[in-house]
Amino acid sequence: MKNGVVSLIFLLFSLANVYSQREDSTIHYRELDEFVVNRFFQKQYKQELERIKRVYPMALKAKAIMMEYESELAKLDTRREERRYSKKMNKFLKEEFTYSIRDLYTSEGRLLMQLVHRETGKTVDDIITEYSGSAQAFMYRNMAKMFDQDLKAKYDTAKTNFMTEIVITDILDGKVEFDPEMDRMTKEAFKESQRQYRQERKEAKARSRVFRAKKKAAAKETKKAEQQKKKENR
Repeated sequence: MKNGVVSLIFLLFSLANVYSQREDSTIHYRELDEFVVNRFFQKQYKQELERIKRVYPMALKAKAIMMEYESELAKLDTRREERRYSKKMNKFLKEEFTYSIRDLYTSEGRLLMQLVHRETGKTVDDIITEYSGSAQAFMYRNMAKMFDQDLKAKYDTAKTNFMTEIVITDILDGKVEFDPEMDRMTKEAFKESQRQYRQERKEAKARSRVFRAKKKAAAKETKKAEQQKKKENR
């Protein structure tokens, strides 16, 4: 029985993290000088570093657990022992990953799957197919699509993960401070994180309403001033 690993992989793309994704801002410009390029690069680097600090430890731990699982499973002689070990692993994985995964944004969930591919050489879809069969993989694949996730996502250093690889290379070279230990989130910490998230959303909406109101009032005043000027010129 290898359901423990499948449970882990399912958690890795568990889409209880369907909070609004914060889209990365894109800067459009025609002329590039060194100063602008450096500022843009530094901003992108900092954003990616923060994402990697949250997500990369999960990918590393997932890899380590999968390797340990395979090693321990090979030592067991009977189906009963395998079932007992799988049950134990399922409980451990839920305790270790559930709330940490649920606290991720959608974009971080995508990055996690890409990093799993980087560390294992296999996509999440490959792993589910290998351990649970193509039918199960098909079901999970369609489920993931409902939440804008791709289980076949690969780590691509030339395009999608260009900046990711720069940051990870710096981490491996010791140029950037990085803690590889995964910070396991408890249920209480998850609830507090959600409370803060909802409060931030509420405040952001309030600021947006104030901004729109001021913009509308300014436009109204501008129009009024233009009409007054036309009357004076008559």
